[in-house]
Amino acid sequence: MIDIQIKQQKRVWHSLSDGWWTGHVYYQQHWLSPKEVEQLLLEVASTEALSALLQQWNGSFALIWTQGERTFAATDIARSIPLFWSVRNKEIKLNNHLLPADGTLLKIHEDKAFAQTEFIPGHTTLLHGWQQLQAGELLEIHNNRCYLHNYFPHRRPAPFRDSPSVLKQQFGELLEDQIDRLIAFAAGREIVIPLSGGYDSRILLTILQQKQYPALKAFTYGQEGSWEVEIARSVATKLGVDWQFVPYTKELLQQFGDQNWKDFANFSGNLSSIPQEQDYFALRFLKAAGWLKKDSIICPGYCGDFQAGSYLPDSSFSLRPKRLKALQNFLYQRFIRYPSPTLRQLWQSYLPQAELSDEHNYVSELEHWVLREYVSKFIINGVRAYEWFDCTWYLPLWDLEFIRFWQQIPNGLRIDMQMYREVLEDNWFRPQQLIFPKDQKTKPLFRPLASYLPLNLKRQLKKILPTKPQTNINGLHQLVPMIQAALGWPQPDLTKSVNEMIGYWYHHEITKASNNH
Repeated sequence: MIDIQIKQQKRVWHSLSDGWWTGHVYYQQHWLSPKEVEQLLLEVASTEALSALLQQWNGSFALIWTQGERTFAATDIARSIPLFWSVRNKEIKLNNHLLPADGTLLKIHEDKAFAQTEFIPGHTTLLHGWQQLQAGELLEIHNNRCYLHNYFPHRRPAPFRDSPSVLKQQFGELLEDQIDRLIAFAAGREIVIPLSGGYDSRILLTILQQKQYPALKAFTYGQEGSWEVEIARSVATKLGVDWQFVPYTKELLQQFGDQNWKDFANFSGNLSSIPQEQDYFALRFLKAAGWLKKDSIICPGYCGDFQAGSYLPDSSFSLRPKRLKALQNFLYQRFIRYPSPTLRQLWQSYLPQAELSDEHNYVSELEHWVLREYVSKFIINGVRAYEWFDCTWYLPLWDLEFIRFWQQIPNGLRIDMQMYREVLEDNWFRPQQLIFPKDQKTKPLFRPLASYLPLNLKRQLKKILPTKPQTNINGLHQLVPMIQAALGWPQPDLTKSVNEMIGYWYHHEITKASNNH
């Protein structure tokens, strides 16, 4: 027996003849209607055929579809719209939104281990028996059994052999095509760009303005005077775009923990990641001010920098003989704030396990893992804030052709995002005078010596070395003492990051909600 529970919260799920569909997909040179989606699904004759079809769908979507004796559930290549399933007492449930009332919290939550990370790795959630689909996955249910198919892995195939000049030209043309697809999707509706000081959001705003899109806005949040805000202000001014700045003051951030925030956290966390606070306060302010209109299309810049090479390890990785261990240690250090033996043991089964034969495989497995875990579950999950404030969203730099192109760019052209920077600067930023001194800062070739120390030694050093308060360029570190006071901590600890404290707060809230059921 299969029980499908679709909760119509903030986004429309379309009922199909034998399933459910939500999202937007570009296929065969146009955007599909729900009726066209259904017609394509009716023509699918096998699991393999469905996987092949999903590989060609360019956009953001989630799908539940029954065909004969098989039921399928699928997420897009970014897991931008989560889906969950459980198997219990010969009943399989499919769900698009998890709450503590849907089950029993796993015991692993009791030591607050996952409060120290922004997401729950693998298919696990914090609810016993409930699992989550990952990016680019297809779940097949047949004869009361569940089978997972990764129809779109984020590993890197063999690189292109074209010359750098040819690849640069192809990338420039690809960007133009991506924005044309966005413009066709928007069809004159208002497009809003969350504008930071980086290249990703800047290029979206620049090309849209160059193409004279008629309804274009941008906003920036953070601390007055920060380099991010000043670059964003300059970009918007030079492009002549309607731009709003929302200062993240202590008074504004006092909204954390009120009923609207709690409801949003319930909506966005899904017991699989912490609720993302970054855009929330700005969107709430802009909507209350009447600047952000309902059904505006918000287009964030995630995650062009990742594809361009921001996670490419430094040159020292090629010197390590034990690449698998090096990769696991990197992931422990990057995604677990305090990698204790207990937490390492919890995470071990979720990490890459196969030996890595060469440098290419090391990078491929690193990026596959980080994209399917941290990027899709935490970064991309930031779109829940856009939904919460009644806006549509679109991910231009998760365009299928963009992802496929960058998967095959040689790593030599991705060091310090070299090719990405050069194309954007030469084709758009330099002609528009949109290059700033901060843009020229490059990463060091080698990591600090301390990063090579064993984890156990690092833990010991942290106990004896002086610690510094953590800061955040957007001013969100001001939330740290507020959250600690709300949780009843006797003394403020400013060495904690804001995301860690939101993790502790979220853990507290779901525990309380679970105990009330």
